[in-house]
Amino acid sequence: MATDRIILAALALTLIATVVALAGCPQPPVEEPPVIDMPREPTGERPAGGGEGETIKVIGSTTVLPIATAWAKAYAEVAPDVSVNVAGGGSGSGIEALINGTADIGDASRAIKDSEMERARAAGVEPVEHVIAYDGIAAVVHPSNPASQLTLQQLSDIYSGQVTQWSEVGVDGVGEITVVGRDASSGTYGSWEELVVQAEDDTREYTVAMLQMQSNETVRSTVASTPGAIGYIGLGYLDDTVRTVPVVPLDGGDAVAPTEATVADGSYPISRELYMYTRGRPTGIIRAFLDWGMSEAGQKLVAEEGFVPVD
Repeated sequence: MATDRIILAALALTLIATVVALAGCPQPPVEEPPVIDMPREPTGERPAGGGEGETIKVIGSTTVLPIATAWAKAYAEVAPDVSVNVAGGGSGSGIEALINGTADIGDASRAIKDSEMERARAAGVEPVEHVIAYDGIAAVVHPSNPASQLTLQQLSDIYSGQVTQWSEVGVDGVGEITVVGRDASSGTYGSWEELVVQAEDDTREYTVAMLQMQSNETVRSTVASTPGAIGYIGLGYLDDTVRTVPVVPLDGGDAVAPTEATVADGSYPISRELYMYTRGRPTGIIRAFLDWGMSEAGQKLVAEEGFVPVD
């Protein structure tokens, strides 16, 4: 019996020692399931405004430039937390900047070309067109030039090089015609080519003698300083340094002067839409800016800059 008690005591001591040992050993940590950060599908949308220092970059047509600049200045009062940076360079430059991502908005005074649309889509960009105003392209001459009107066909003849003397279009005492136009990257260049040079014959091209200028201002100043010159500029750039020439449409009738009223009612034959293009449908601060530009306040500025509002 004594022996049994000794054995039981030994077993009890062994059990206690084992429990104590287990209690003192660190337990292995329980592994939590890993947290997986799922990537979000890119949307191509710009976040909504509200943060400080947000910027909208607008690049492109020098014809649209006065509108974009006026909008940017006025919008600074409406949304002081948003900076709208505006630059010219031509319609082609604006669309290219939109494609490569250096512009949020590409200004253009012509519709986007098929080749540009294809290049944009290849780059994963879907340009969306916004008509923001209407414009007429005015034929302008030196103030001393007595030309009272020109037909659209005569303008085509002049700009394609078929006619080189003012006397050939019924204007005496002026001599040789100095043809002035925009450079090939300009939307105005493309619009005049389509609406005037190729008005009746789409195989016609600009004369190689045309002096190509990089802006509406340089076209105007060249014509203003050259008695035998003819040029073309947007309505927003007209002033008393040059004189506009009314144009007779291809189907005849009275000559029509380039004014806001004749552009609005469609009677002036050299009219066009003005565009802003965005990378997909605009959202956030870009949409807010465009919505404001198309509002009564924004369109009032369009009229003040000499263009025709979208109504």
